[in-house]
Amino acid sequence: MVEEQHIGSILLADCGTVMTKAVLLEQVSGRYRFVAYGEAPTTVEYPWSDMSAGIRHAVEQMSQFTGRRFLDASGDIIFPQVSMQQGVDAFAATVSASQPLQVVLGGVVRELSVASAERAAAGTYSTVKAILTSDGQGYLNEEARVRVIHKAKPDVICIAGGVEAGAVSPVLNLVETAKLACLLMDEGVRPKLLYAGNSRLRQQVVKIVGKQAELRVADNVRPTRSEEDLLSTQAALDKVYVQDKMGRLPGIDVVSGWSAVTPTPTARAISRLVEYLWHLGNHTHGVLGVDVGAANTTVVATFDGQPFTTICADLGITFGGERLIQTQGAETITRWLPEPMSAGEAHGALINKAIHPTSVPQEPGESWLDQALAREAIRTALTIARPGWRPGVAQPYAHLLPLCDTIVVSGGVLAHAPRPGHAALTILDALEPIGVSTLVLDTYGLVPALGNVAAIKPLAAVEALDGGALVNLATVVAPVGRARSGETVLKVHVTYDDGSNFSVEAGYGDLEVLPLPPGQQAVLELRPTRNFDVGLGGPGKAGKRRVSGGLAGLIIDARGRPLRLPGSDQERQRQIQQWLWDVGG
Repeated sequence: MVEEQHIGSILLADCGTVMTKAVLLEQVSGRYRFVAYGEAPTTVEYPWSDMSAGIRHAVEQMSQFTGRRFLDASGDIIFPQVSMQQGVDAFAATVSASQPLQVVLGGVVRELSVASAERAAAGTYSTVKAILTSDGQGYLNEEARVRVIHKAKPDVICIAGGVEAGAVSPVLNLVETAKLACLLMDEGVRPKLLYAGNSRLRQQVVKIVGKQAELRVADNVRPTRSEEDLLSTQAALDKVYVQDKMGRLPGIDVVSGWSAVTPTPTARAISRLVEYLWHLGNHTHGVLGVDVGAANTTVVATFDGQPFTTICADLGITFGGERLIQTQGAETITRWLPEPMSAGEAHGALINKAIHPTSVPQEPGESWLDQALAREAIRTALTIARPGWRPGVAQPYAHLLPLCDTIVVSGGVLAHAPRPGHAALTILDALEPIGVSTLVLDTYGLVPALGNVAAIKPLAAVEALDGGALVNLATVVAPVGRARSGETVLKVHVTYDDGSNFSVEAGYGDLEVLPLPPGQQAVLELRPTRNFDVGLGGPGKAGKRRVSGGLAGLIIDARGRPLRLPGSDQERQRQIQQWLWDVGG
């Protein structure tokens, strides 16, 4: 057993779509600490076609910084650690570089079983290529349905529908259609069938499908009209993704040979860490994790100990911007820019970025466009995620984000923002948190690594977090309510640990940054006006909170929830520029 061995050093890798990161955790004075970091382009595609090469490049970069030798003459990782200058005791990898599953969904009612199946698919690296329903919304006859499936060329056809002991004929008709579509495809490219509907029909489904396609069965995603059960379907799709997508990446066999545990999808590791952070905090509130990658945007939430994962595959900072423009319009992105940019200019810039994925912004306008895209990617993921959340007591306002004590944010667009305030403002605009929250920034892409290391050495994850592997970006106080512009909505008294103190009044529409640097703590006395709520028990409820400083300080966000942007282009651009100045941009 790995757990029984002495593990003094752990090498972790995260293979993303564009970049591969390597991280070294090591025992220092008896406690695990984040020691070194390396980064290199991912090498899944031509001319390398070997993901292990990217890991080697990132590890070699760490060797240059540390003077330590990690690889032997053949390019394999040296196990176990020989000395402080050579080798490591364990290795583990997370992966998001593979293409997402292509999925066709079928169900009886669009707003019930199909909606649940969509949320289940969104919890995995999947792209929904088509939806087939039986409720009259976009109804197609069998021939048309077969054409839709054939055109989509899915990896998986997921059939849901019928509450327990519910609909029979419409569900079985969908299964018949799926089987017929498979029969018309060559055996080597036939999709897998996943049945996640009325459990009483399983035997009939098995009989219909026969040996014409590989059939997998999951629990009913919609057992009643008011209940969802997504985990079984997510696990089934996740298993197909690991086998058919991750498992076919060039070089994955080499990486698996190095690893103490099976390579893990990145989002699963992020979910594990967010769940752990929830157990450390206030159990009446949630913990949120946001990862904005090159090709995927992931939002993970934990409420009442239950994790909820949503992945927007093919929607990232490098790949996905063009699709977002096509589906939602360029103005959805350009509305967050402080300067004018036409739809054509935005479209061209995003295409250029996709062509040159490893390029970095050279001008302020390029950074602003990346941050604008990050806002919309997160907002899109949040729109998909929230209907499936079960936040319980942590949800005082159904139309807003639930109360979250900790929000962990990751991704190069945030970690490499020109100023910490830019990253903080991007998150505030995208998530619109309420009450008092701590924004935690993953500056070195450690979140997947820390989530994954728990499978090897849980203590290493705990001690690395305690040792400051993640850094506080800001503490945010966001009152909820409505008032006239400039009207006082919150009085804040700040008392530092050295006894110094000051007071401020926040007016409606204000975005203020107060001094509270990293490593410093303060006690906030919050006194909202009677119509405003800061998460202390309801509108008008005052109280004290001890908070920690961050790279962007203490932010009072009194702009209102939900956030409203000016309608005029010029006014909106002036407002965005003012907010950038407010946070130090």
